[in-house]
Amino acid sequence: MQFTLSVEVWLPVQQLSLCNPWTHLGHASLLRGNPRCIKTLRHAIVTMFKTGGFLTFYRGLSPTLLAVFPYAGLQFASYNLLQRVWDAALPPGHDNLKNLLCGSGAGVISKTVTYPLDLIKKRLQVGGFEQARAAFGEVRTYQGLRDCVCRIHLEESFRGFFKGLSPSLLKAAVSTGLTFFCYEMFCSMLWSLKKTRESQKVDK
Repeated sequence: MQFTLSVEVWLPVQQLSLCNPWTHLGHASLLRGNPRCIKTLRHAIVTMFKTGGFLTFYRGLSPTLLAVFPYAGLQFASYNLLQRVWDAALPPGHDNLKNLLCGSGAGVISKTVTYPLDLIKKRLQVGGFEQARAAFGEVRTYQGLRDCVCRIHLEESFRGFFKGLSPSLLKAAVSTGLTFFCYEMFCSMLWSLKKTRESQKVDK
C-alpha cells in the first residue's frame, strides 16, 4: 500500500517536471493574436529562450508541483470512496459503468479543489507574450507566484481564482473517467489472462 501511494504521488511529480516546458509551449502556441507573434513550434522555442532564458520554460512549475500532491491524493481517495458508495447503494454489476462514472466524479472533485493553483500556473505560463495577448483584451503580467495570488485576490476577488472552471471540470470528468475505465478494464484483462494461464498449467 505504501509503495502504491508513493507511485501515485511521485510519478505525477516527475512527469510534470519533465513535461512542464512542453505545456508552456502549448499555451504559448495558443497565443496567436494579430499580428501572429508565435508562428511555429520552433519560433516559440527560440522566442521564449531569447526573451527569458532557459528558466522561462519552467514558469508556473511551483504551483503545478504544489497542486499535484492534493490532486493525486484526492483523485484516488475520491475514486475509492465513490466506488464504495456505489457498491452500498446499487446492486452488483455494471462494473464498467461504475468505473467510468466514479472516475469522472473523482476528476471533478480533485479538479475543483486544486483549480486555483492550476489557474495561477496558467497565468504565469502565458507571461511574456504581451503583444500576442493584446488581441484578447486586458493584459496582466505577474512577477511570481506570490504576486500572482495577491493581484488576483485584489483585482478579481475570490471568484477570480475559479475563472474558467466549467470547461476544466468537463475536461477532468471525461479524461479522468476514461483513465480509470481503461485502467480497470486492462487490469481485468490481465487478471483473466493470468488465471487462464494458471489453469492451463494445472491441467498439464
